[in-house]
Amino acid sequence: MNFITLMSFGMVLVILFLFLEKRLWEKELEQKKILSTKKGEKVQSSGEVRIADWLFEHNIEYEYDQEKEIASEFIRPDFYLPRENVVIEYWGIMTDPSYRRQRERKENLYRMEGMTLISIENIGSIDSILSSNLEKEGV
Repeated sequence: MNFITLMSFGMVLVILFLFLEKRLWEKELEQKKILSTKKGEKVQSSGEVRIADWLFEHNIEYEYDQEKEIASEFIRPDFYLPRENVVIEYWGIMTDPSYRRQRERKENLYRMEGMTLISIENIGSIDSILSSNLEKEGV
């Protein structure tokens, strides 16, 4: 084999490895979704159940935990409202430093993309947070 053939083969292996790694990560993520919403979908936390149920009860179309390209990066917003181009993120683990860094990264990407972000930390005030923020968006 010549050098170019070896390099091409190496590139194929790297791409295959990255694809498989992503698939394993996605499978692990799906296995963490053990709670059910009124809509019948599986989510990861009781906070996400409350948000999904609230949106469902108010007949607001949403996508849960779907990969989106935002500011040239692929991320998974907790909730995305396609009609309004609004993202809802539930920040439930703010004691973890890596989680806080992930939050900052996502917030910056949403800002760069010009998207409206509704951040929820206190699930107890979900009704007032969603009502007031979505009212501003004309929902």
